[in-house]
Amino acid sequence: MALSQTAWMAAGLGARLLMIAFLAMTVQLALANHTRLTYSDDWCKLPSYTYMVAAAVIGMACSVLLQLPVAVYLLFKSKRTTPSALLLDISLSADMVATVLLASGVGAGFGATDAALRYTRYMTWDDDGETRKDLIDYYDKAELPAVFLLIGMVLSMAATVASTRLRARATNDHADL
Repeated sequence: MALSQTAWMAAGLGARLLMIAFLAMTVQLALANHTRLTYSDDWCKLPSYTYMVAAAVIGMACSVLLQLPVAVYLLFKSKRTTPSALLLDISLSADMVATVLLASGVGAGFGATDAALRYTRYMTWDDDGETRKDLIDYYDKAELPAVFLLIGMVLSMAATVASTRLRARATNDHADL
């Protein structure tokens, strides 16, 4: 069963809207995660978490400023005119850049959390284990924004597939569609 061009455009738009929602949840959850104890220089906050938040913010900005307007334009104008190949190329390129950026943010978030948890669990601490418990709780909570970023990345991949399909149809680069 083949989907129409309008259905592909609507699917891409829906994937982008869901992606924005999941990326917003990523930013909110990552920024709300704090340790219970106070540390003098916040050494427990890893640069990878900052990169994960930055990737989510850049992915949202790219989607809101470039991909959503193009998707809405294509959805409403496609009945009257054939979509421009240049416009579809820009949309496809933005989708691929956003997907790669989000994938690197997912890798940074999960990789840093895994390494930090491993070191926290097996280090010896001077206090009665309160610091260990606090940091394990902090790093366990840090996995949740990475999961939401992963879902956002998968939705970005779905939008990329929709953009690729539309690009192939618009330029007749397909043999069996």
